[in-house]
Amino acid sequence: QRDRHAEGVRPVLYFAGFTSIFFIFTLFLQNGLHYSALLAGLAITPFALGSAAGSTVGGRMVSRFGRSLVAGGLVLVAVGLAATFLTVRAVPGGHAALATAIPLLVGGLGSGLVISPNQALTLSEVPPEGGGSAAGVLQTGQRIGTAVGIAAVGAVFFAAVTASHGDWAAAFRHALLVVTAFVLIALCAAAAD
Repeated sequence: QRDRHAEGVRPVLYFAGFTSIFFIFTLFLQNGLHYSALLAGLAITPFALGSAAGSTVGGRMVSRFGRSLVAGGLVLVAVGLAATFLTVRAVPGGHAALATAIPLLVGGLGSGLVISPNQALTLSEVPPEGGGSAAGVLQTGQRIGTAVGIAAVGAVFFAAVTASHGDWAAAFRHALLVVTAFVLIALCAAAAD
């Protein structure tokens, strides 16, 4: 019962952080650095590519490594987010998007090792006749996490923009700390498993 509870909580926490990165990064790039929507979208592409690669690898390795694969993925996401934070601080101005490509790729690889394996592991413990309901509950938890995360991270982001008198990079870093906190709490839940 405790394992199933942790399995339900972990996606909510992870999605609270994971989806928020796209929201605040594109706001930072478009409003703060005046990137076009196309360039802002291209700047986040390394995360998506890493996630695709990570989910392919994670799908093959999940039966061998189990929950430790998900925990390892969460560590990679946290490392990628921390490196993104440091990179935006070290590389001010218009080159920030290019400089964050590698950290975002690392975070994306970790994300692929979290989402696909976690769903496979969670649904493998459900009897086949309950699979549809279990998948629906899992998806609902993810959507709740997304809504809570974007609300919390967005509030911090916009409060920091106001407090810093329009310093979008500082606001991005403040909000990124909240994103990272959600991921680290999800990692604690995975470790408790």
